[in-house]
Amino acid sequence: MKILRTSSLIVLATLLSTSVWSSDDTFYKTREKGWFWYETEPEIEEPVEELKPVVDPDTAKDQPESQEQMVEINAEWLKENLPILQMRAINNPTSENLGAFYSAQRVMLDMSSKFAANTQDYFRKEGNFLSEDHRRPTESFMLNQFKLDTHQQAKPVLEKVSNNGGLWFFYSSTCPYCIKQLPVMNSLSRSGIDILYISLDGGVIPGIPEDKIVFDYNGKVASDFNIQVTPTTYLVSNDATHFKLLNQGSVSLPKMQVSIFENAYAMDWINADDYQSVKSIKGTNTLDNGNIAIKASEINDPSVLRDLLEQKIDLSSSPIGTPFKRTQR
Repeated sequence: MKILRTSSLIVLATLLSTSVWSSDDTFYKTREKGWFWYETEPEIEEPVEELKPVVDPDTAKDQPESQEQMVEINAEWLKENLPILQMRAINNPTSENLGAFYSAQRVMLDMSSKFAANTQDYFRKEGNFLSEDHRRPTESFMLNQFKLDTHQQAKPVLEKVSNNGGLWFFYSSTCPYCIKQLPVMNSLSRSGIDILYISLDGGVIPGIPEDKIVFDYNGKVASDFNIQVTPTTYLVSNDATHFKLLNQGSVSLPKMQVSIFENAYAMDWINADDYQSVKSIKGTNTLDNGNIAIKASEINDPSVLRDLLEQKIDLSSSPIGTPFKRTQR
């Protein structure tokens, strides 16, 4: 027993001595640095992004070769370099970096102000035919009149729609949004639109004429029309063979009318003149007949696109002015 214990101690001592002396003795060589000594990784400085010159080739060729090339601080230069100056200032907000960024930003703002002022002057003079005011007024005194005129023009068009079909209004008696939608439906009804009210839960909302209500007791109609929310409104032809979803949820009268007119025009219930008369934005879209094309030899001429649009844009339906053509003398 004593011999076994002695042998075990010898084996254990041998293993310990082998482990210690075969291991890396770096720690013992650096013990004089202390128990809490450690080395940090050397910091790697990220390269600073350089500003881009963005030299105009036309300007550069006019400068003598002996003269140092000048870089104009223009829109192209600002587009390329303003983000770089901003990142420098954010990463290292020194007075120099902040000053460089905000100085460049000031140049950009001044250029924007000059652009805006010249734009206003251009639309007052040469470019008036491009103004959106000819499609929908932006000033309140003309916009109010425009809305009134559009509302008046909607009446005869709604009568044409009513000759071809009416509305199906899906509702639930416990739906507060259905109740809020009733004044809109009553207004359309007064305009001559026939409305059928379809109750999905077997209930009745006060104010709906009883002879205009049908009940979807088994849920088949709701399933066939994929009703997801109440209220939901459909435009339906008189023979109940054509259906167009108008709106899901409660919407305003103008939005409801827009949906009615768009779908009625798509089904040929009203013609193009009717549809144009009730649109909230007048005039033609310059892309109505496809994308605009310009000859490759003329693409760099700034007047070509302007002249092309002046010929395409029709101001005959302008809500702010009447087109005037001078007679040739």
